[in-house]
Amino acid sequence: MIPVTALTYFGLITCATIAIEIFYTDGTRGIAFGFSSQRPVVAKDGLALRVERVYRNQVESAAYVVPALGAAALTGMTASTTCWVIILGRAGFSLAYYTGIPFLRVPFFTMGSFGSLILIYQVLTQGAV
Repeated sequence: MIPVTALTYFGLITCATIAIEIFYTDGTRGIAFGFSSQRPVVAKDGLALRVERVYRNQVESAAYVVPALGAAALTGMTASTTCWVIILGRAGFSLAYYTGIPFLRVPFFTMGSFGSLILIYQVLTQGAV
């Protein structure tokens, strides 16, 4: 997998997480809930809170994943294994968070984050060898 493909997959994971959040909110609160600016603040717990947090964490992870993949794409790297580690880590984290399995979330989060650090290292040391 090349970094541009990994960026595309990362974007698709992000789109999927926001779609799940929208559909879950519409399904539990009704479609009109999303269109009203006067809606009351609703306390979230359980699955609703996990659905919100998955999307929020995916967007926050874009702060380090997208620049790493973008730099790799701009330098013409083909770090296939590293890109797969990042994407599988982010996808696995999202699924583990949705299912509420905390002992799986941490390894997947570490996989995605550590993969980004490795990719940044590869980009920085590419010409140094």
